[in-house]
Amino acid sequence: MERDKPFNGASLSSFPAAAAAAATAAPSSFAFPSHNALRPPVKPQRSPLVTTPVVLLELVSLYFRFVHNVAHTLFHEASFIRRFNEGRASLLHVHAMCALSARYSQNLVFNGTPPGSRGQVYAAEATRLLQGYLGSPSLESTQACVLIGHFMGGEGDVKAKHTYFGLAKLHAENLSLWAMPHNLTVVHREERRRTWLSVRIADHWTAVDTSVEPAPFLLNGRDILPAVDDIAFHTFDPELLREDRASCNMWAHMAGTLDIFARISILLARLSRSVISFDTYCREVPLLTQRLEKWADGLPEELKYNISNLTSFANKGLGRTFLSMHIGYYHFRQMLYFPFLDARANRSTSIPTDGAAQCKSSAAMVSEIVQYAMRFQNCELDYFIYGYIAVVSSCVHLHTLLLSEDPSELWTARQQLVSNFEYLMSLKILWPMVNVSVARLRIFEDFCRNSMSDPFALDNWMARFLTEHASIPPVRKQSALPSLEPVLDSTAQGVSGLNGHSLTGTDETGSTGTEWGVLSTLLSDRSMTSEAVVNNALDWLLE
Repeated sequence: MERDKPFNGASLSSFPAAAAAAATAAPSSFAFPSHNALRPPVKPQRSPLVTTPVVLLELVSLYFRFVHNVAHTLFHEASFIRRFNEGRASLLHVHAMCALSARYSQNLVFNGTPPGSRGQVYAAEATRLLQGYLGSPSLESTQACVLIGHFMGGEGDVKAKHTYFGLAKLHAENLSLWAMPHNLTVVHREERRRTWLSVRIADHWTAVDTSVEPAPFLLNGRDILPAVDDIAFHTFDPELLREDRASCNMWAHMAGTLDIFARISILLARLSRSVISFDTYCREVPLLTQRLEKWADGLPEELKYNISNLTSFANKGLGRTFLSMHIGYYHFRQMLYFPFLDARANRSTSIPTDGAAQCKSSAAMVSEIVQYAMRFQNCELDYFIYGYIAVVSSCVHLHTLLLSEDPSELWTARQQLVSNFEYLMSLKILWPMVNVSVARLRIFEDFCRNSMSDPFALDNWMARFLTEHASIPPVRKQSALPSLEPVLDSTAQGVSGLNGHSLTGTDETGSTGTEWGVLSTLLSDRSMTSEAVVNNALDWLLE
């Protein structure tokens, strides 16, 4: 899988000397004492701040390839690259983008620096530059706060992430970012809409991560959605853009799930604290299911989840956005049905439900999307939030492997778990936060292994475990069972992948050897118990 594809058509020769000098200058001596708390602790720098025009352009291009339109939507790419080549791009934006994207670079200047650590020096420079904007809200400062907030989230710095997302919301509201003055260009108006939506999305995830209900947005800004077709906004020159509310607007459709996501999270928290009974939860589930299904059924035919549409969007460079929209939908479903994995709760309710089966099928769809993301170019979801979604899916598969007695169900869960773990291992290299997410799996395994004496149940700890994607709640119980011995070598075999394709021992990055050997052994050795598969897979992932 390519990681260093350059931005086509971008000039490398016109970055002005003044801009380059500003990028490499030492921090100025002035300070803003009232904002010292906003300077997050940054780990010791392991590499210099590389700001040559060629490297900066490479990293900005990688940002637009792997992060933008996956985690958020803020900029018109062609306009930003044009400003960069003309020396007019915001250095604040450039450094914040590089903080997120340096991890993807294969440039030799980063040799010796782990991918997950490369962005720290760029983030430190971006936070320094931001100090001059904090008292003067602008579209530039709002976008920068969103970028830095996402970086802090990927680092696992929850407090800093919440701080910068909070600043983004304050700046956006101060600007009335939803207002669209007629004297603005189409690009400027659309960047305001998309930035406002990205702030709303960040606010919802932040609220859920702290187990609070999202604060209401100003009423006159709730319905401000992107108006330019996604494909046009991604590929067209600014002069060709039109505000036509086209059907191909994935970000506008994703906005329709925000309130559903918030409602699911609130219900899980209330159930876990016994504010509502399981019967009450069961009565709410069909209503939320109906809302989710109405959202999915309401998608235009070209946005529905199928291989034909995925291929089409991948060819247009928007396969990642397409998959991020659909993996979010199935994640909300696996969250909604997660409490039904508790067999005791199912027996205690008078309301018949197939919730456990729905949870497992939704988790399986998450795994399928993860496989597409790993195997097809322009479909990569190499971003930390999808690692958390894959962890929740993996918890469902772990539960099946450890507690189910259905042979066909066990075999499917084994395949899906190993596929998820392959994906998570690749993300661990890139994002420190993913290490926090995968650590949950061992704790969840302990819950399931102790189920005879302490049945799995959605208590307050489990609800926080499920919804707070950027932190690990305090450990509820440690398993008293001993670890199993590592699996012995076995003959490696290929895995039957999506649509009958064979997934061999060599991935698109060219990696081979022991890592795939461990995975293929876990899949091919049918004599291995489910518990042994789980334990050895976790040992491999958490090493």
